[in-house]
Amino acid sequence: MSKSILFQPYTLGSSTLKNRMVMAPMTRSRSNNEGNVPTALTAEYYAQRATAGLIVSEGTFVSTKAVGFINVPGIYSAAQTEGWKLVTKAVHEKGGTIFAQLWHTGRLSHPDLHNGELPHAPSALNPFAKAYTNDGFVDTVIPKEMTIEDIKQTVLDFKNGAKNAIDAGFDGVELHAANGYLLQQFFNGYSNHRSDDYGGSIENKSR
Repeated sequence: MSKSILFQPYTLGSSTLKNRMVMAPMTRSRSNNEGNVPTALTAEYYAQRATAGLIVSEGTFVSTKAVGFINVPGIYSAAQTEGWKLVTKAVHEKGGTIFAQLWHTGRLSHPDLHNGELPHAPSALNPFAKAYTNDGFVDTVIPKEMTIEDIKQTVLDFKNGAKNAIDAGFDGVELHAANGYLLQQFFNGYSNHRSDDYGGSIENKSR
């Protein structure tokens, strides 16, 4: 079994993974503190799993506008960045490698998570799904269609999240661009009815 390719090292960019097993990101909802900061318990959880060649952290919100679940750690504040330093230090001390997953839920959120304001999305279209709030799962609503300024700010939020991740000691980042969240919402004609530079057909953009 030890000769299996799964147990062989792998070079991923500037990181050398000790094996080819990856721990996928899994939302834990354990940062139930002011500011949604990772804690020593978060660090212990990830350190216990550092035998994987690569850990991808639970999705971590890049801004307050990105929030779509309660008690999920962010990566947009100084306090959150300091909290993640506990995690990366613990993983590295166990010989592990860890990437941060950067997350924005877009329309898969609820006003209860945004002080009553509508969540942001490419277009004002209700996904008819559920959002997880302090009152449990609630029905989603029609979101606010993002302005160009909103989009540009979100790009900056992802850049800031990536910078904070590196400052916190992560070995890399992964963008959450699946499962119907914001980035995939822009990619999908079902959730994106825009006709500007951030929507419409590629054919029309090339003319």
